[in-house]
Amino acid sequence: MKRILSLTLFIIFLLCGCSVQSADDYYNSADNDGSLSATISINCQTAVDYPDCDVENADILNDFTVHFNDGDTVYDVLVKACKLNRIQFEYEGSGSSTYIKGINYLYEFDCGELSGWEYSVNGVFPSVGCGSYKLSDGDNIKWLYTCDLGADIGNKYKGGE
Repeated sequence: MKRILSLTLFIIFLLCGCSVQSADDYYNSADNDGSLSATISINCQTAVDYPDCDVENADILNDFTVHFNDGDTVYDVLVKACKLNRIQFEYEGSGSSTYIKGINYLYEFDCGELSGWEYSVNGVFPSVGCGSYKLSDGDNIKWLYTCDLGADIGNKYKGGE
């Protein structure tokens, strides 16, 4: 009897410590507050053009303004934009090692072994992760899907022109 009581109390303790959130609660938890603003777009034209990739619409998000605070990163703005627009995304890691695995159910390697998501700020592809790049007021962020390690989206550091 003590065992059952102990097990029951343990389960109640675990459940009280867990937070369960519905999809609506998750997406509605985002605010578009902050003293600074940036524009963000998400595009996967290369996946639409890729022969074996089943993607129909290239424009996932067009020039959406996000308000943020001093010290926020490209990753922070991506999270806000995706929540506010109900766009699915998946990442791994944290801080400077944050890596975006997929956006809108389009993942790394879906269109070949050199495919995945890259970002640019004001037309430049930074050499740091999205969790490290701190934004300035007025920045323009583009998340682009590449099928050729950046060469097909103009990333000169990875072979583009």
